[in-house]
Amino acid sequence: MIELKNIIKVYEDGGKKVEAVKDVSLEVENGEVLGIIGYSGAGKSTLVRCINLLEKPTSGQVIVDDKDLTKLSQKELRKVREKIGMIFQHFNLMARRNVFDNVAYPLKGKGLNKKDIANKVNSLLGLVGLEDKALNYPSQLSGGQKQRVAIARALANDPQVLLCDEATSALDPETTQSILKLIKEINEKLGLTIVIITHQMDVVKDICQRVIVMEEGEIVEKGDIVQIFTNPKAKMTKKFMATVFHYDKVYELIEGKEFASKFSENDIVAKLSFVGSNAEEAFISEISRRFKVDANIISGNIEIIQGTPIGNLVVKFSGFREGINGAIKYLNGNSIYVEVIKYGESFEHDYA
Repeated sequence: MIELKNIIKVYEDGGKKVEAVKDVSLEVENGEVLGIIGYSGAGKSTLVRCINLLEKPTSGQVIVDDKDLTKLSQKELRKVREKIGMIFQHFNLMARRNVFDNVAYPLKGKGLNKKDIANKVNSLLGLVGLEDKALNYPSQLSGGQKQRVAIARALANDPQVLLCDEATSALDPETTQSILKLIKEINEKLGLTIVIITHQMDVVKDICQRVIVMEEGEIVEKGDIVQIFTNPKAKMTKKFMATVFHYDKVYELIEGKEFASKFSENDIVAKLSFVGSNAEEAFISEISRRFKVDANIISGNIEIIQGTPIGNLVVKFSGFREGINGAIKYLNGNSIYVEVIKYGESFEHDYA
């Protein structure tokens, strides 16, 4: 459905060249919900705007439904853009038009009569749960309602693709969840291909099948949602995981003086990640018995990601080196990912 090939976007800033996107290639499958995540300045919003050529790439190809958009005339591009809806952080509604007219606006000049337009708009307002707000103006709506209007407007031309550029960043957590639920329902009902741009991992965990992580204009990691949550590779991805599982507080704890005073050369601290049926296994008690190690759980939680339980534990292991290494090997062999985050001196050659 969408293929970006070697996309480069360079801006001129005060005589200096700024490379916002650096040779990025990716594919989005038909009907997929893809999340692109990164902090401010990562290049994610620039990249998504290249999909509908709101930002024209300096070089590279943008292929949507087998058409290279970079080679189309302006007239051809306008036609293709009708099938690529987009919603924004700040809604971009027209303040002097009511809800009905905001949603109807993209239908102007399409040769539809008033009855057809009314049927279309009312159907879309029903889809987003705003049937009773048709005559209200944006100033009379909450943030969540405004975004629902923006979604209905983006769907007016029956698009095949919906681009969401930080669409929930201006909303409170409860409203964010309701909008994400709506986007997921739209994906399932209409079969839309959806690309979500965000800087919040919580936004992608319940709605996206795959995630792409960007930093300084480049893709640093990509994978399916469960893989990213259980076994992140890139430093940036791990930083995002810390915000979901609150590892920052744990790391602060284990680097503190009080913890250090109780940490010996024969101890290690490890983060264990497990998925699916493994979340129900009593593996801590199993390795304690089998390898004669003490396992002290420092923190732990289970998240349900796309209906799959994903568990994370931070554990301090104490005992003989051979037993601890055997326990880690056993865990890895049973599909439990182990990352050693602190080790005693006797393990220096094993984990340095």
